[in-house]
Amino acid sequence: MAYQGIIDDLKKCVALEKPYRIPCFPLGIDFDVWQAGVSHREYRNNPETMIKTGINAVEKFDYDWFILFPDDLVEWEYTGIEVTDDEIVPPAVLKYLNPSRSTLNRLQVPEPEKFGRMPQYLEGLRGLKRHFGDSICLAGRIAAPFSGVALLIGIEAMLMMMLEDPGLLHDWMKYITKCNRIWAQAQIEAGADALWLGDCLATSNFISVDDFINIAAPHANENAQIISAYDAFSFYHGSESSLEHLQAAIKYVDASAINLGEKINVGEIAGLTGNEKCLMGNIDPLSVLENGSCENVIRETERIVKSGMEEGGYIFSTAEGIAHDTPPENVKACVETVHRIGVYK
Repeated sequence: MAYQGIIDDLKKCVALEKPYRIPCFPLGIDFDVWQAGVSHREYRNNPETMIKTGINAVEKFDYDWFILFPDDLVEWEYTGIEVTDDEIVPPAVLKYLNPSRSTLNRLQVPEPEKFGRMPQYLEGLRGLKRHFGDSICLAGRIAAPFSGVALLIGIEAMLMMMLEDPGLLHDWMKYITKCNRIWAQAQIEAGADALWLGDCLATSNFISVDDFINIAAPHANENAQIISAYDAFSFYHGSESSLEHLQAAIKYVDASAINLGEKINVGEIAGLTGNEKCLMGNIDPLSVLENGSCENVIRETERIVKSGMEEGGYIFSTAEGIAHDTPPENVKACVETVHRIGVYK
């Protein structure tokens, strides 16, 4: 019988308390699609395939959650970006919007029940919620504004705008927030218990910690607060391993939890920040899950869980998405290990 207490455990983790059992939230994403034996095109367009994929992932691997994440573009296609339509990989942008103020001024806000693939996505959430109820945490996703702008105008144009016209970038981010408010509400009303707040460009790979604090963080924080206002959990993610950037995210982004990159010790960051924020992470999905032996997976999972769970306020997750060709036995070994050792006595 499935464990029924995951939402209560998640609430305790976010409150920096010790749950009965550590939630195990692997970022299956691409892996889950391949394990369901469906194509990406089917998955991103067909609610029944979304539901089938989620049920298969949870039943086969015993996840404590399912994140419905067909791609980053499902809520942005209506803006006029041109995207690929490949059978076996998620869509990518073929042609971005012109990064001008006139472009920004003409953009509409979304109507989630009418525009693009948003209605199919919401129906997928509804079906998953009907099936699972509260036996898992059901998660949707939005892009934080700094990274969201890049989905519309491209990374290079966004970074140049940050240097040359920060006021215009600020207005583009305000537009993303306006859209996210609508899209977040629609997902939560459709059954999402949590939203993944992705911000992979607001990291040490692209910007300084000062730029993070002054430019990206205020908008990410507003989006996290929007999610909280709709009574859902927010998981802020940049796959960040810079201690300075993580300390800034913990201080300036009021998310329910911060997901960590694989190159930092969970216990170390918790100790240095005084256990101020629930942390998620952070097994390496490539060198450990995809390429490691089962014994290595078990050993590394044990190390991470023991490091993270000591003081409470910890959720096990992967640092990034699990690759599609990861051995299923490695994912099973990882989840089984979390469930075995992640129980507080």
